[in-house]
Order: sequence, then structure tokens, then C-alpha cells
Amino acid sequence: MGEGLRRRVTRRSVIGPSTRRERRPALALLAAAVLLTACAVAAVTLLASSRAGTGTVAGVAGMGAAAAAAPAPGAYVALGDSYSAGVGAGSYIAQSGVCARSRRAYPYGLGRPVTSFRACGGARSSDVLDRQLGPFPSGTRLVTITIGGNDAGFSNVLERCLFGSPRACSRRVDEAERFVRDKLPARLRRVYESIRRRAPQAAVVVAGYPRLFARRPWCSPVGRIDEREQRRLNEGANLLVRTIAAVERLAHVDEAKAVVALDLGGGVCSSSPRILGATRPGFASFHPTARGQATYARAIRRRL
Repeated sequence: MGEGLRRRVTRRSVIGPSTRRERRPALALLAAAVLLTACAVAAVTLLASSRAGTGTVAGVAGMGAAAAAAPAPGAYVALGDSYSAGVGAGSYIAQSGVCARSRRAYPYGLGRPVTSFRACGGARSSDVLDRQLGPFPSGTRLVTITIGGNDAGFSNVLERCLFGSPRACSRRVDEAERFVRDKLPARLRRVYESIRRRAPQAAVVVAGYPRLFARRPWCSPVGRIDEREQRRLNEGANLLVRTIAAVERLAHVDEAKAVVALDLGGGVCSSSPRILGATRPGFASFHPTARGQATYARAIRRRL
């Protein structure tokens, strides 16, 4: 999320709830800035990357902790988007700025020091390549990443589903699915192969996104996503799961250790949600809570 976009969110976050449909276009501006910066997916995919590689990735710019950390044996580098950064979990690190990195993010729950925390809310695959893949610490033995949702434009998808008609929602999901099938695989492959070149001896953990919707009646004062739309969004999420898994195999990072369906124990509007719904202030909308991030960490730890 850019600084200008964050300022617009701040100014509009005082808007009160409205149940009138004709007021929803005004709220749409809020949603566009605050919704999910990743998409809904049900997978945590783990890769043990042990092949040696050559080559470098050019350029490191901005994005907080993208500078190389001091060399350390067994170093751990955390990359990715808002789901890796911990948006929605609170306890944000002030120095991370708009990246909104949280001390409750799953990288901090893996039982080992985080040598370099580079994940950033709003990141796309190009941001990882251009801004997060600066020189890795020597002796890097673990890299984690969640990426792909922003490439597919799921913040826009959720905005359309929150404030548009069911037909508009379904049409926008169709567009995102076409992107995931036709264009996302090449982007993900470049990211995974670049990580392998940077850290040839590291275990590379590609963590997916949890299923957002439990298909319950809508409970938020902001917009509305009915149960049919929730099902449609979950179907689109399943496609992303399959795509991530297929790309990992083709990228030759190494054979996947496992493809794990990730259940955080409560989707949006469930009795005990571990994923936020549409919130005010809204930058954390549709992201895991601190408990959700802890569930992420447990799922990853079991496979390391």
C-alpha cells in the first residue's frame, strides 16, 4: 500500500456505517484502499531448496528492511506481502512504515530469530524481485514467502463483491482467474528461482493464503458479500492453490515437501473468526488476526 493511498484511508476511516445501498459508492473508495492485499487461498506449501545456483538479482530500493543483514549462520529471511508481514495482527513495528510489519506475524512464531524481515503489505511479485531480494545473509538456511494475491488483483475483486452486484462480483472473479491461469505462473516462477539463486542451501517455505469465508450470513456494517458470492470467491481461491503448487514443481526449486490445506479455525463472520472482515480503519480488512498468524506459524513449524 502506497503512502498516498494510506493517507486517503486515514481521511475516510471516520465514515460511519450505512445500510443504504445508494451510499455504497462512497464507501467503495474506502474499500479500494483497505481491502485484502492478498487473496483467499487454502494452502501452505513447503519447499526444501537444496540445489546450488548462480546469478544475482539487481537492485534494492525502499521497503524497510530490504538491506542485507549481517552475516550469520543459519540466517532466516522473511519475504512477501501483507500476509507475511502480519497486517491485521497489530503490534506493528514503527520503523516498517507503510509495510505494516507486525511482531505477531508468523515469521516470529517459527521458533528461530528473524535475521531479515523484508515482507511488505501490498507487495507484488515484482516488488519481491526489485526490492526484497537484496543480498542475503551468508549462511541463509530458511526463507519464507507469501506472494501472488496482489498480482491477481484480489483487493479489487473484493471491492467489487462488497459493493457491486452478484453478477459484477462473478465477472471480476472470472477476470482474476484468467490472470492466475495465464500470467501468474511465469511471475511466481521468476520469484522462486531468484530466491533459490540467492539462497541455494536454504529451505524455502512458500506459504499460501487461508480460506477467507466460512459461508455465513454477512456480519459487517461495511458492504455485503452474500453466501453465494463467498462460495464464488472460495472457488477462485482454490485455483490459486493449484497454480502455486504447479509452479513450485515446474520451477525446480526442489520437490515440494508437502501441500497443506490451511484452516485458521474460523473464517469471516464465523463464531470465532481468525480472519478479520471489512474493518474500520480498513487497511487490515480480510487479514488474519494475531491468533490466525499463530495458526500459520504452527502449520509451518510442523513441516520444517
